[in-house]
This record gives sequence, structure tokens and C-alpha cells, in this order.
Amino acid sequence: MNIPTRAVAAVLLVAAVLPVMAGLAAPASAHPFGAPPTARISATGTQVAIHYSASADDWFALGTAKGAFKEAAPQLTGEEKLERSSVVRDYLLSSIAVAQDGKPCPGKMASLVGVTDNGVEFSYACGKPVDELDVTLKALTDLDSNYRTVLMFEPPVEQAQMLFTSKTTTQHLSFSGPGVPATTIVVALWLTFVVAVGIGVMVVLRVRSRRKSA
Repeated sequence: MNIPTRAVAAVLLVAAVLPVMAGLAAPASAHPFGAPPTARISATGTQVAIHYSASADDWFALGTAKGAFKEAAPQLTGEEKLERSSVVRDYLLSSIAVAQDGKPCPGKMASLVGVTDNGVEFSYACGKPVDELDVTLKALTDLDSNYRTVLMFEPPVEQAQMLFTSKTTTQHLSFSGPGVPATTIVVALWLTFVVAVGIGVMVVLRVRSRRKSA
């Protein structure tokens, strides 16, 4: 049976285009193609704080994936269901974590009220003053590999931003900035003292000299 040349060409064209269309259609149903979620971290003494924020679409994608909107409560809005979901809270506490010397730092999460606009605060209590930490950020990235989370450091830490992905969910952080070594501070204080004493001696000698000349 002879197949017309045009028909063969049409079949080949469709065969070539379908994989491309499939590749484009798959991620279009996800939500990770806007501004990436961010996490800001700071440490004071033994305490660590993380502020996590994402777009409203990302929060509702998370709520949908965790079944936060399945509750039969017509009097509640979708956002209120998200804010009250214990499943979402448990998920966030397990997917945003801090460890020191291989031991998890117990964490607490603030209220989810207003989370789509303001994000959510996490606080962690570590066993000793924070110098180095292992931080895990896998919220959303474990739901869709296209998600990225940007970790930023609060002052006074001056460190480049870090990127967390579905393949890199935990990274090691150092809060030890270049700073000024303690020995340098001691030497500087000693030199200041010596200079001050020298100036004082010079003033006393000048006063005595003027008294004798008078």
C-alpha cells in the first residue's frame, strides 16, 4: 500500500512535536516559576531564627498537596483552612530544620495567620552558642523538583546567599565571620593604654617644668 508523501510528512511532524509539547505541558501545572521562596536566618547566642516566605500561589499549592482544603467547613475561607491546618504545621516543622553537631535543635513555629502575606517565623534552641549549623530547607522542593529556596543571612553575618533544591536540601552554614581576632583586640587595647600613659607622663613633666621655670 502506497502512503502519500504528504501523509508521511504529517505523521513525522506530529511525532516530533508531541514530545516537545509534553515537555512544556508538564511543568505548566506546577507553581514554582515565579519568585522563589526565601528563608532569612539569624543567630544570637544559642538561639536561631528563620523567617520563611513564599508567594500566595506557592502556599495554596502546598495546602492542596497536604489536603488542607478538604475539610468540610464552608464558613472558612481557603486561607483560613490553610492557617488552621495541623498537617501543614507538621509538614513545615519537619521540612525546615536546624541541627548543631549532628543533633537537631528543637524548633517552634509561630502562628500561620497571615502566612500568605507575611510568611512564618521559626525559632530553634541549640545546645550551645551557634557557630556552625546544618540547615535543612525542603519545603515545596520535595513536592516539585522545579522549586528553589534562597537562603539569606541577616546582619551582621556577611555571607553569600545559598540555594536549596530538591537535590540539595541540607547545607552546612558557618556564622564565624572574618571579624577581628581576640589577640588583635588585646594588643590594640594595650597599645591604647600605653599611649594614654605616655601622654599623661608628658603632661606631668611639662607642668613640673613650667612650675620650676616660674
